[in-house]
Amino acid sequence: MKLKKFFWKNLLSLWLVFILIFFLIFIFTSQRWRESEKRSQINELTELALAMTVETKSDGQLEEAQWQQVLATQARISRVRVTLIDPKGKVIFDTEKEAKEMESHRYRPEIEQALGGQIGWAIRYSDTLGEKMLYVAVPIKKDSTITGICRVSRYFDLAILPYKLLRKNLLIDLSLFILLALILSYFILKNIWRPLEDLAEALGQAREGKNELALRRSFVVNLNPLREPIIDLISKNQEQAALLEEDQELIQQLINSSQEGWLLLDRTGKIILANSVFRKMFPEAGEGQQFYWQALRCSELNQLFEQSQAAKKPVEGELEKDGRIFSCLATFLPLKQRYLIKFFDITETRGLAQIKKEFVANLAHELKTPLTAIKGFLEALEEENLCPEGKNYLAIIERNLDRLTRLVEDLARLSELEEKGLKMEKEPVDLVEIINTVAKAYQKPIREKGLYLKIEAETLPVIMADPIQMEQMAVNLIENAIRYTEKGGLTISLKEKDKGICLKFSDTGIGIPEEHLPRIFERFYVVDKSRSRKTGGTGLGLSIVKHIVLAHGGRIEVNSAPGVGTTFTVWLPLSRENSQRPDNKL
Repeated sequence: MKLKKFFWKNLLSLWLVFILIFFLIFIFTSQRWRESEKRSQINELTELALAMTVETKSDGQLEEAQWQQVLATQARISRVRVTLIDPKGKVIFDTEKEAKEMESHRYRPEIEQALGGQIGWAIRYSDTLGEKMLYVAVPIKKDSTITGICRVSRYFDLAILPYKLLRKNLLIDLSLFILLALILSYFILKNIWRPLEDLAEALGQAREGKNELALRRSFVVNLNPLREPIIDLISKNQEQAALLEEDQELIQQLINSSQEGWLLLDRTGKIILANSVFRKMFPEAGEGQQFYWQALRCSELNQLFEQSQAAKKPVEGELEKDGRIFSCLATFLPLKQRYLIKFFDITETRGLAQIKKEFVANLAHELKTPLTAIKGFLEALEEENLCPEGKNYLAIIERNLDRLTRLVEDLARLSELEEKGLKMEKEPVDLVEIINTVAKAYQKPIREKGLYLKIEAETLPVIMADPIQMEQMAVNLIENAIRYTEKGGLTISLKEKDKGICLKFSDTGIGIPEEHLPRIFERFYVVDKSRSRKTGGTGLGLSIVKHIVLAHGGRIEVNSAPGVGTTFTVWLPLSRENSQRPDNKL
């Protein structure tokens, strides 16, 4: 059916081209014939007018009535109208009307040309006869002086009558030729088209999976050179289709056996592929659903799609639905313009993480009491007169007790920060004052290590924040810099930037290898474990700092290189209340 439509579409286009060509030929030829016939009539009337001027210059051989009768007779024979006009434009004689009844012809275009000594002609409407006329006017000269004008005219329709007859015959001939061309083109195109129909039928048989192709005789006769290549192509295509079907079946089995939910969408959100795990995760996305948003009305998914297309790489996110939490990995496939999304149920993992957090919080709380008791007994033992070996043991116990106490305090603080719904006691805070206060507390360890501590700050507005947490953030970052810096020192800069306060803690310490940077804010993550044990680090300081910054709506970044140093950049937003600018003098 489609091939027949294609055939008729091409045939009608061919017919239209034929008709257009014949039409143009007809118009062009008619115009040429019309101009040729007009020029022939002008020449004929010119010769006739010149012949009649001879009659008017008979020098008295004929009476006026006689030569007028001669002109009238010639006019009837030649089927023309003859008019004699004096140089002033007055009509002297006319074969169709009384001369004295006619108006002046002085300014008729053909008369003006004749009075100029030329042969004049014009095609215009005659008010006297009420018809369109062809006029030719020639001057009558005597001793090189124009004594009058002889004008000969003929009905224009009569003048071009031969042209009309020729045009009619041409139209009939071209019509017959067009009809013959249309009929011949139909049969010629049909003969050309028949092998293509046979080829389409053979391809249809191949599409239906037939191994043996029944080819018509016309196909074999007309397209015999293409017969073997087409059969080979169809065979290879069938082999490729079989391999592709096997691959698709294998992929489908792999996806269905996967523990993750898989979803493949086109640009419009139409579901192309969804495995059984996905449908178990989201029962609303049944077999009858065509678009993902009919079952999953989640803005998070739309954002993932936009991010994956913009980033041109897989983008991770989370989706919460019906009390369950799913980890999502969205990938945009640019060649096919599709989205591939992997879903993994992390509800139980999140539950275990919450249990772990609660256990750590309870453990930190329960350890505080015995640690306090141990601390008291150690202080009591210090007052006793112990031997040197006993004092050494006591110092070891005290050092490890301090480390354990710090660990418990950090765990308690981190648990408090991670607790949902934590209410911070915000008030106007001068960050420069807090940095100065914390820096003074660390002057002793800085001097002991031979380091420097510089603070660079401009006049800054106060921010609405929890002062205790701001102080804890500064303590952890300064303590971390001192712990890992042996030469040089620490520079702290504060300035207003992007509607917030930007703090930079830059040290000249050992630095952090690039592969460790993504994980340094994780709890208990330590880059150099031996150094951390030696200096008493708990691995929780930076995690606490990140939680404090995020709780205040800020962000934290780190840049570092081994042997160069580390820079922590903290940005905290200004609140609407932050209109006061304290006088910060360092």
